[in-house]
Amino acid sequence: METGVRIRNATGTMLAGTVQKAYDFLELDNNELEINMYGEVVESVPVDWWTGKPTEGLYICEKDFLNDLEQYKEKSKITVRINSVGGDLYAGLAIANRMKDLDAEVITIADALCASAAVAIFEVGNTRKVYSGSQIMIHEPSCYIYGRYDVQGIKKVAKQLEAGKKSLVKTYQERTGRSSDDLEKMIAEDSWMTGQEAIDEGFADELMEGTVDAGITEDKKAVISNGVRFPAEAFFSMPKNLRVIKADPGMRPDAIQNKGGNEKVNKEELKKSDPELYNSILADGKTGQDDAVKAAVDAERKRIQEIDEIAASIGDKKLIEEAKFGETPMDAKTLAFEALKKQKTLGNQFLEDQAEDSQNSGVNNVTPEPNAGTKTKEEQKAQDIRDGAAMIAGIQKGDKA
Repeated sequence: METGVRIRNATGTMLAGTVQKAYDFLELDNNELEINMYGEVVESVPVDWWTGKPTEGLYICEKDFLNDLEQYKEKSKITVRINSVGGDLYAGLAIANRMKDLDAEVITIADALCASAAVAIFEVGNTRKVYSGSQIMIHEPSCYIYGRYDVQGIKKVAKQLEAGKKSLVKTYQERTGRSSDDLEKMIAEDSWMTGQEAIDEGFADELMEGTVDAGITEDKKAVISNGVRFPAEAFFSMPKNLRVIKADPGMRPDAIQNKGGNEKVNKEELKKSDPELYNSILADGKTGQDDAVKAAVDAERKRIQEIDEIAASIGDKKLIEEAKFGETPMDAKTLAFEALKKQKTLGNQFLEDQAEDSQNSGVNNVTPEPNAGTKTKEEQKAQDIRDGAAMIAGIQKGDKA
C-alpha cells in the first residue's frame, strides 16, 4: 500500500474552473518588478484521487515560480502582492528563502487574505504593507497521512511537523522581534489579525489606504477574497469580522467594457485591466464541483457496501480485499463473477488431481474377474447337491481336493 506524508501550513484548495497559474510578473520599468500571487502555494499541482488528473484550482507551484523569478533577480525593487490561502509549508519557505537572497528592495503587500504558508512569504518584505481589511492568519503546520504506519512511522511524522513548526517560529521571530514562546502560543490558537492588528503584533509595518473586498457567503460555504473564492470548510477557524455576502459577486457589466463603453475586451485584456474580476469569473466557472465530489463519494460507499453484502458467500478474503482496494477495484457484480470463475478453476483442478491419483495408484492395471453369470434352476440344484455332499465328506467349500 502506498504511504506518504504531505506537510501543509494551509487551509485548503481554492475553487476554480481549471488548473491555473496563479501568479504573474509585471515589469514596471528596467529596475522595478511587480509580482501578483493570487492562489495556493504548492510544491506541485495536486492530483485528484478519483480521476488521477490534476485537481482544478489556482496554484503557485514552487519550481515554476522560482524559475520565473530567476529571470528578474537583477531588479532593484520588487513589489509582491499576496492574496493566498497558504499551502505547502516547505514550498512557501523555499520561495521566502529565495526572495531573502535577492539584492532587491522587496515590498510585500497583503492585498486581502494572507494565511499560513503565505505569511512566511509576506514576512520577507523589507517593508510589509497591509490594508485595514486585510486578513493575516498564522497557525501550526498540519499534514495529511495516508497508508499504513506503525508507532515509529507516526513518531517520524510528528518530528517532521515539529521541525516545520520551528522553522515558522524562527521566520516570524526574525521579523516580529517576539519571543518564541509568544509565537508558539499564537500559532497554537490559529491567530487571525486585521491589518492594524498585524502591525500591532509586529507582523506588518505600514497601513495602506484602500478597501478590501472580502466576506463569507450567506450559506457559510465559501469565503470571497478580492474576487477569489475559497471553500469555507477548508479553514480550521474563521475570522469574526467577515461581512456576510448574500449572493456571490457576479460579473459587473461595466467592468468588461473599455473606456469607450462599446467594445468588449478580450480575455488577456481583462486579465491585465482587472485581475480581480478575471479571477472571480474563473472561480464562478467551478459551479457544481461540490455536487460532483459528493456523488463520487456516495458511489464509492455504495460499492463497498454491496461488496460487504455478498462477502460471506464468497469466503475468499484476499479476493474481497482486491475488489475493494486493489489496483483495479471491482463492483459487487464483477466480484461475484470473478469468484465464480475461480471456483470453476478450482473444481477443474480437483478433477485433474483425482485422475492423476487414480493413474498413480495402478488401479487401471487391475483385471476384473469375469462374472459367471446367472445359473438355471437345474444347474443351481446340482450345485447344491454337490455342496451338501462335500459338507458330509468334511470338505470345505472352496478347498482343493
